[in-house]
Amino acid sequence: MAAYYDTGVLVPLYVEETFSDAVTTLVESRNEAVLFNLFHRLEMENAVRLKVFRNEMDSDRGRAVIRKIGSSVDDGRLARRNVNWVAALEKARDIGKKATAKAGCRTLDMMHIAIAVQWDCDLFITADSRQLRAAHLAGLDALDLREYDYGQDGSTRGPGAVKEKRSRYRVKKRK
Repeated sequence: MAAYYDTGVLVPLYVEETFSDAVTTLVESRNEAVLFNLFHRLEMENAVRLKVFRNEMDSDRGRAVIRKIGSSVDDGRLARRNVNWVAALEKARDIGKKATAKAGCRTLDMMHIAIAVQWDCDLFITADSRQLRAAHLAGLDALDLREYDYGQDGSTRGPGAVKEKRSRYRVKKRK
């Protein structure tokens, strides 16, 4: 079973955020490389640079996080796969026809869903309720990371523990 992780749940693997523990536990429990593409990399690196811009981390830490993302690609923890961009754009248009009026999904979010469909992923992982609904409308099973439940020992117990509202999904304060 292949999973597609939205960028919003990949960033917390590298930067301490509300969902960091949940996504780390999920990735470890699945015991597989995380499928990754250039779009992920662009969004992740830009998210880190935005954190520097917003003074949520200093520039040295930002550069270190970006290097760590690169190292994860190099060692295969982030398994880079190619995307047929023309087909992904066309699929995103199709998904938009079905999902935008119902889910309010943004174009870039639909691109992630289209890539997941292109890669035949059977699970889409996100913490965005609009993207979750659009993924369902595109025929994907989707896991809402906000509902992911994990025990103190790292075991999963089903939905319920994280339950963070989107407004609380931000960077934890630096100590």
